[in-house]
Amino acid sequence: MTRKSSRPIRPAAPPPPRSGSLNWLLVVVAVALVATIALAIARHRAVAATAAAPTPAAPVPAVVMDDLTAIPAATWDSAGLTAAAVPIFVNGVPSPQPKAVVLYIGSGWCPYCAAARWAMIAALARFGTFSGLTYGQSATADVYPGTPTFSFYGSTYTSRYVDFQTVELEGDVPLPNGRYQPLQRPTAEQQALIEGYDRPPYVPRISAGGIPFILVGGRYMWTGSPFSPALLAGRSQAGIAATLPSGTGRAARAILANANQLTAMICAVDGNQPAAVCDAPLIRRAVRALPGRIP
Repeated sequence: MTRKSSRPIRPAAPPPPRSGSLNWLLVVVAVALVATIALAIARHRAVAATAAAPTPAAPVPAVVMDDLTAIPAATWDSAGLTAAAVPIFVNGVPSPQPKAVVLYIGSGWCPYCAAARWAMIAALARFGTFSGLTYGQSATADVYPGTPTFSFYGSTYTSRYVDFQTVELEGDVPLPNGRYQPLQRPTAEQQALIEGYDRPPYVPRISAGGIPFILVGGRYMWTGSPFSPALLAGRSQAGIAATLPSGTGRAARAILANANQLTAMICAVDGNQPAAVCDAPLIRRAVRALPGRIP
């Protein structure tokens, strides 16, 4: 008679893995690890892109654009040039370009750029048409905080007489690292103009390399704000624009006087076109008064 063993039955040990199975397992683990790393990188890039994306800005309403661009001739004459900044003469060689090239380089956070845009829009509207302008304001953590203004970023300008080139380097919303979201970069040619003119002997060493940088026809330059941003403090774009057709108030007079000066700079390099603008007695006097030598 056969007796059954009283020892507990233990499961048989698994056979040792074959080398092919082990290699397959390593491949699966490696693929999973690579996928995990790739997902992490993608998420990091998505977060970075979101943080650096320009903040959507409100378009300028038609009524405000009308106030900015439909200035009566009598108001231009009344504003004169008394409150205007004198440009710097940098080059007497005529530009080979068929149109007057007006180059602007600035940033959204910059309060001096914020002030300059007002005069630029009013002046350039005499030579062409803007579309796509949006509201903006300078940085709230800088001097003249929250200066009301506009942004050229994403806008277009159409003119028979002027080639308006704009470079908004950065926006007005700070990033976690304390910098501002990058928007545009100058071309090599534009960068060469900045480095060539925004320095001594044209500007004092202490202000070299500053913004805004405005160059008209390669001949006349503005650096810095043409008037104090303090004149715009605590006001809205619509409120300021509403004073321009009548030229009422210090801010309106400063904007229009500097727009007259910029108009004269453009007329001086574009063959005095259009005649309806450049033949105005005030502009003709302003052209004759422009500087004609390097300081």
